Amino acid sequence: MDPVFEKTRELGEALLHSEAYLRMQEAEDKAMANAEAAQTMAAFIEKRNELQTMMQSENPDPGAMKRVSDEMDSLQERMRMIDDIIALTEARNDFNGLIGQINQVLQFIVTGRMTEANCEGDCSACGGCH
Repeated sequence: MDPVFEKTRELGEALLHSEAYLRMQEAEDKAMANAEAAQTMAAFIEKRNELQTMMQSENPDPGAMKRVSDEMDSLQERMRMIDDIIALTEARNDFNGLIGQINQVLQFIVTGRMTEANCEGDCSACGGCH
């Protein structure tokens, strides 16, 4: 096996065992077990898909698009009030932050430069920009 792909596989395995990933999976399981959370997220995804389908049509109906958009806003507001969805969002953000830090390290190793625009301010796992 190519050494790059071997190391990539090792990194993937390490990510699957990381605290951030495990916390995200636990939060997702808890949110899916919460009937209100699961139903609200499913309804939001359904409306998002409906809006995307409308936007792909040749002559989208602005009134219908506004109605679906308003329904999405209402569902999104409901999701912001459900503790399990709040926890899931935070866990996903933490995991995405970890992925961002990994990307920054890879970028630094390959290019010798850090892009501070991607920095999220948490330097606990990074030592590159200061």
